[in-house]
Amino acid sequence: MADERRFRSLQEAARFMEAEIDRPVTPRVTDLGNSLVLRTRSLALTGGQFTNVYDLSWASSSSTAALRFTPRPTAAVDAAQHAPATSSAAFFTLLDEASGLPAQTSLNLAIEQGRVLSMPVVDREALVSRAGALSLCDLTAAGHVALNGTQLTWTGSLTDRQAECYVFGNGNMVIDRRNDPEKGSVRVLDEASRVTPALPPRADRVDVGFTLTGGREFRSTGVAVDGGLDIFAHDLVLRCPARHVDLRGDNLLEIRSVGELHADAWPDSAVTVGPSLDVTDFAAHPINTDRSLDVAPPFAPSRRARMVVFEDRAGRTHLRLFDGRPGSRVFQGVTPQEARDSVAADPGFRWGCFIDGGQTAKMWVALDGELTSFGNRHYLRWPKADEDEFVWVPDTGRPISSIITLQHRSETQRAVDAARAASLALPPRPPVARTDPDLSSSSRPSAAGPPHRGRDRDAGRGR
Repeated sequence: MADERRFRSLQEAARFMEAEIDRPVTPRVTDLGNSLVLRTRSLALTGGQFTNVYDLSWASSSSTAALRFTPRPTAAVDAAQHAPATSSAAFFTLLDEASGLPAQTSLNLAIEQGRVLSMPVVDREALVSRAGALSLCDLTAAGHVALNGTQLTWTGSLTDRQAECYVFGNGNMVIDRRNDPEKGSVRVLDEASRVTPALPPRADRVDVGFTLTGGREFRSTGVAVDGGLDIFAHDLVLRCPARHVDLRGDNLLEIRSVGELHADAWPDSAVTVGPSLDVTDFAAHPINTDRSLDVAPPFAPSRRARMVVFEDRAGRTHLRLFDGRPGSRVFQGVTPQEARDSVAADPGFRWGCFIDGGQTAKMWVALDGELTSFGNRHYLRWPKADEDEFVWVPDTGRPISSIITLQHRSETQRAVDAARAASLALPPRPPVARTDPDLSSSSRPSAAGPPHRGRDRDAGRGR
């Protein structure tokens, strides 16, 4: 792990990064045991640029992959110390200023240990883990729920479909950008997107906020007959026919299906990702207009760090990170098409997708008994109120909301005690997620309350 470095200015940090990070890596192949292999190499690009490629691959018969989530973005480096290899996973809430954060910050679908943590509001690709093997599906944000024992249809509130119920969740948030004299640009929550739209009088519908119980059921923790329900205060909000809701008592909700995923055979874990590597025009993918991610389209044809997951034609699964640094002249990363073309050329793929926008992507690998990080090592922690220096945190990186842990299958199958099992995951989800020390999480956002201001920033710009 790198020593801590401090800088008086961003200019000083940028000069250091250019010398320390903007250089090709030495090609290397490392056998991590049980079919898990790490390959590092440099890839030359047009225009005199390059990217460093870190590729973790494994056979599902020998190693397993699981998705883990935490309600709040967390430094994943501690969890990474308990696995042969770990990577960051999917999209999550990334804000610099907001009145609060959602109860679950991993965006849209999140399933862990067979329990639905949050629901999708848009159709999107999903990465699925069953018995430790990863796969990809095109997931429709629609299905069935059981509300107080009555089965009803549902669809995501940002789809154009009709259904008996409409789901609102963290994917409904809208992020704006505001110019900042010091940071250039900051991500700001459109506070109106934090609440459900108004319901007209006598609409015969109500908004019900639900919180996950200790099992797989959700219990109502808020009701609004005129809309305006705080989405962030609940794991999900359901707009549904009033006749099925007890306005004064408990309401129980079961998720019966999400697209092709069904409650009688939930995957071990799943998460919203995308786009698929089969997409013919990445810039035209609807993810580029998803305002829960940012104003700027994440898969425009620009170079930045990118990470993909795919299965090659020999049946091995890969996590491949194309590294880059924002603001670099020669080491910016790759375009979506360059990433796809690289995978198609070597080694080819049966299926594959981008995991997220890429600029929070990291890998941690146990090499010779020491935890080593790869990717996005430019990250700076900005000065706190009583500080005046920027701190380089290359191994920790940005706090994230989900990870992929890779384990040798023999270790996965071995009976382990509760403490050991807990150490393989990010911090556990509390039974009822409510107040974050720095955030307001009242039933409705307060206009008078101070906004949450993120303190950690990249040396460059972008997600």
